[in-house]
Amino acid sequence: MPARSTIAPRVLATVCSATALMAGCANLDPPASDALYQQAMAGTQVPAQWAASAEAAAFAPQWAGFPEHGTLQSLIDEALANNLDLRVAASRMQQAAHQARLAGADLLPTIGLGARAATDPTPGSAFSANGYAVLMNWEIDLWGRARAEKKAGEAGFRASESDYAYARQSIGALTARSWLAALEASGQLALAQELESTTGEQLKLIEYRRRIGKVSEMDVAHWSEQVAAASDVVVQREQARAQALRALELILGRYPAGAAQADEPIPDAPAPLAPGLPLDLLDRRPDLVAARERLVAAYFGAEEAKAARLPAIAIFAGAGRFTKDYSGLATSMQSWVFPVGASLAWPLFDAGRRQITLELRTEQQREALAQYARAILTAMTEVENGLTGEQQLALRERAIQRQFSESRRALELARVQRQIGQFDDFDVLQRKRDLLRVQSDLMHVRAERLVQRVNLHLALGGRFAPETQADPQVAAPFSVGNAAAP
Repeated sequence: MPARSTIAPRVLATVCSATALMAGCANLDPPASDALYQQAMAGTQVPAQWAASAEAAAFAPQWAGFPEHGTLQSLIDEALANNLDLRVAASRMQQAAHQARLAGADLLPTIGLGARAATDPTPGSAFSANGYAVLMNWEIDLWGRARAEKKAGEAGFRASESDYAYARQSIGALTARSWLAALEASGQLALAQELESTTGEQLKLIEYRRRIGKVSEMDVAHWSEQVAAASDVVVQREQARAQALRALELILGRYPAGAAQADEPIPDAPAPLAPGLPLDLLDRRPDLVAARERLVAAYFGAEEAKAARLPAIAIFAGAGRFTKDYSGLATSMQSWVFPVGASLAWPLFDAGRRQITLELRTEQQREALAQYARAILTAMTEVENGLTGEQQLALRERAIQRQFSESRRALELARVQRQIGQFDDFDVLQRKRDLLRVQSDLMHVRAERLVQRVNLHLALGGRFAPETQADPQVAAPFSVGNAAAP
């Protein structure tokens, strides 16, 4: 147990000076962001531009090219208001705010009111007095322990704020993806129903040909099978649409009844993105800001543990009134007393508890550094994958668009041939079925490309506009191992 004693101010100052020479105080200057990044990414070569970016164009104002005040925006607003996961993130942010306020409480004095009333002296004491008093105790933060604790709490709160911001972005992206899935499912259902109807008309023509002897029963069986397959596709599309609508309703906080309306056309994809510096992500993506602030909190946590090994110095003062005395001391004691003093507590032996705490906090700081580096690389991977995926889907969309144009042209030519007697209705219906299949593929790749744009929007942390980069300032060196040095 630490030994406490009230000492004179001059002696206390001497002890403090000697202690300052024996051990260092907590470093209350937060590590620079550039220094954190450089240490986290040591050994990793980051390119000056996104490796997968090729064309220059402005990022669309909305997530995936939807109107600014359209249905998607109203759905995102509804999800942000009602989503349960977002409520959890908001509650955690409030908890972090309370923790930050609690961490700074040690910087202020504590004031208390006490009173005593008894008929006999307290056992083991020379005398005891009844009365009341107001006492103030203030631990002087000479070594920066309480300030380091406060800074760690503030960094933790900033991390929670960024987590909440990233949760809002994630909910918006999830809503956009679910809305796109619902739109595609509705469009695919309409195409499947049209394909089923077209195949049914072909079956009727085959049955007529069978009756006049132009085809065999095998042909009728084949096209009956085609109609059954088309009907099965319609059922699958209906199930997919219902599941997509229920998923959307769950995100919106509604009961998943599958009753939402999703009958809008899928918009065209916005223009490709411009190249930019990967380091822009560090301040734009909330999850990277959160990881960095957790590293800062771990840094100050180690500094707090380092300062906790030094003596605790406190001053106290009070005012009280005694109403009763014992042991014949009434003549030497006044009714009002005003105690003032100071105390020093220096742990001489605690079984290594404080040193182990410092080593634990240092390891937690190393863990936070590794997590920050992993978050950076993960974010860059998501951006590169998003850019590459969008480019590949754009190529596929152009190829399928050409196929769709040729299929539509073939259908128009087939109708012309029917008018001059070279084609019949069955051949025209066959060209229509081919067109519906290509249209289904085109709808799917367009939806996938917009989903990829939503993912890329989230990976970039929002609107992407490359800026001219200034010369980086030389950052102060930051090392995890510094926290363990006395």
